[in-house]
Amino acid sequence: MDRPKSARKTPHDRPVCWENDFSINNLDENDFLNNAPPADRGMKGFGNWRNHIPDELIPGDEFAEWVSRDHYPIPAAADRENYMPDSDTGYWMSGLGDFLKVMKSARECDIAVGSVLDFGCSTGRVTRHFCIQENIPDVWGTDLNQRHIRWLSRFMPRNLKPVFNSAMPTLPLSDQSVDVICAFSVFTHIDTFETAWLAELRRILKPGGLCYLTVHNEDTWSSLGAIDESNRLLSSMIGTGKFTMDMLQGPMPGERLVYRFSEIGPYRAQVFHSNAYLENTWGRFFDIEDILPLYHHRQSVVVMKKPSMRLGIFGKAAA
Repeated sequence: MDRPKSARKTPHDRPVCWENDFSINNLDENDFLNNAPPADRGMKGFGNWRNHIPDELIPGDEFAEWVSRDHYPIPAAADRENYMPDSDTGYWMSGLGDFLKVMKSARECDIAVGSVLDFGCSTGRVTRHFCIQENIPDVWGTDLNQRHIRWLSRFMPRNLKPVFNSAMPTLPLSDQSVDVICAFSVFTHIDTFETAWLAELRRILKPGGLCYLTVHNEDTWSSLGAIDESNRLLSSMIGTGKFTMDMLQGPMPGERLVYRFSEIGPYRAQVFHSNAYLENTWGRFFDIEDILPLYHHRQSVVVMKKPSMRLGIFGKAAA
């Protein structure tokens, strides 16, 4: 039996950009405006690099070699998620510093890095260094911004596999397929499906592999009380009407704090986690090796490993 005419759906009933409810820039086809590669700038553009990266991460004169290897363009400020919009060299060095920190954690965990997933990679601020500096053969970069993935596909080395994903907790990567997963400023924004995403990352990570994720925790909360209200994170919090500077002088309220600065699209929230919450909830999916306070600007880093395989009661491997 036919439905009443008033109940029938037509193509015009669907919003034109319905995909943007759970991903970003699906229909974007605008061209890119790139800036000069690091190698073309020479060391004159990196004169103050030692102020950005600790000496122990790059001993001796190694830095000049890292610069000379990178012949790939720097994305324009509009395409790099507000990282160092006024400084191309600062942007590049921030990615290098985070890359070196991940590799340091991998060495400390005795992990030989042959495959990496940069979850929420944007236009490759960190990802590019896995491809160029270490020439890791199997590098994956995923993001819910289609424009970022298009940029990576056009301009980054071929050992990178860029993948466009949605906010739904699934990735098209094989079980136990990567040695290291990193995510910068991603779980700081995942207000829903958090544990499903943790389970998905656990599925992809090899037994004994490293998971290196940044978070807002109590250390972040404490640091906010000492900064200017014009700070982007702080102003977004106060702008909701739920927070005051006086609140930030006290302890973080609750074990997990979520507030939304928008009701539109997947990028809409800031999330804070207490260390107790991380230990109790995230620690069910991974072995937490360390929580490094404010190791990524005002974010802390949770260093975790996936438990190695063990034999079940019938002799079969169990994760």
